[in-house]
Amino acid sequence: MKLNSSLSKVLMPFGRSGNIYLFGAIGQGLGPVLLTPILTRMLSVQSYGEITFITSFASILGILFSFGLPIIISRSYVLEEESRPSINKWFKQIVLIYFSFSTLLLLFSNATINLSILSLAFPFALMQLILPLARAQEKAKEFAAVSIIGTLAPSFAVIINSTFTSPLPNSKALIVGALLGSLIAVFLISPKTKSGQLISRYSILNSVKMAYPVLPHMFAMVALINIDKVIFGQQIDKSFSGYLQVIMLVGTAPIMILSALNHAWLNQILLQLKNNSIKALDNLNNTILRLFALSGLLVILIAVLNKPIMNLLNPKLEVNPVIQKTIILTSIATFIYVIYLANTHLLTWQSKFWVLGITTPSSVILQSLVIYSTLNSIGYLAAALGFGAALTFQVLLLEGFRSKTQTSGAIKRKYLLLSITTFWLVAVLFLI
Repeated sequence: MKLNSSLSKVLMPFGRSGNIYLFGAIGQGLGPVLLTPILTRMLSVQSYGEITFITSFASILGILFSFGLPIIISRSYVLEEESRPSINKWFKQIVLIYFSFSTLLLLFSNATINLSILSLAFPFALMQLILPLARAQEKAKEFAAVSIIGTLAPSFAVIINSTFTSPLPNSKALIVGALLGSLIAVFLISPKTKSGQLISRYSILNSVKMAYPVLPHMFAMVALINIDKVIFGQQIDKSFSGYLQVIMLVGTAPIMILSALNHAWLNQILLQLKNNSIKALDNLNNTILRLFALSGLLVILIAVLNKPIMNLLNPKLEVNPVIQKTIILTSIATFIYVIYLANTHLLTWQSKFWVLGITTPSSVILQSLVIYSTLNSIGYLAAALGFGAALTFQVLLLEGFRSKTQTSGAIKRKYLLLSITTFWLVAVLFLI
């Protein structure tokens, strides 16, 4: 019984509500994996690479269009009830404006890559607002549904379009799917208008002013996941964006799952910090340990099954030792990502958004430099090395900034050392 209880805490660390978030996370993480074999077989190598390039670029641009407002939803909507009427109001206004912009660009564009990227960025920006709002409203079921729908809808649209001999360019089908997905998501989580005084402090303009310091952080976090595909597509060929997309899809699967679990963890930690900081810090470290265990299970699974998974996802890509090392090394970076999440929760509680606004872009710059400088010598492994270097640098910077605050000793040092040492020992072994 004790063993079963311990295993349950590892696999389901956040209780019933967290389990629903976990279901959404698995759907969000595995959904693209399930659809990729269809896409890689239906589309040419060049067409799939182009779709990947557009999606990666639009994901980065979509963060700019969110104006940092997700952090206002994540924090103020949860901790300050008086903010909700104002936030609900400007949320609906943004939905209307962005949906209109994207539709107009879709109708009047000639399907060039640049216009496709711009049009796709608007529904992606909407999803950046929708997900934290679902989490802030504690709508776990809706969050899980929105996570899956928002992730799969664009790919589904491309598959349907290709099935019917491509009546639309695939780039336009991608945008149509994203628009439909965001529309369904808004319908599922859009808050009902309730009587309440609008507070000027939470107007759209003031909210943007409060949030803009974290915008570089949000922008850089999406770049962290997508910049490698952009660099490979620009430096080599867009078909390599497609190949790398499949490789990193497998390698970052544990991180994608933890990212969605974070939506459950953040609410829990913020409320605990508000009510009882000592208990909250103990729970924070206990959760880090459980997430380490979960990450270890996922890494082992990927190490054992990466080759058959890759063959399933894209039979056109020959899985050689470099690709296998890239996948495994990327997955091991998950341990560093757990420490990163813990740091961001503490800084969010203290409203030190500016710290994230400095450290995350700096880390992505390092990531880009590592990829650019090693791309020709180690190939795909450069993406994994750059990714791990960025997370390592980010965590060290965050720990340095936190050392000057009341949470300086909040995260146990042994967890930090374990995560970083594990990644770089494996990296050295793979590079020798």
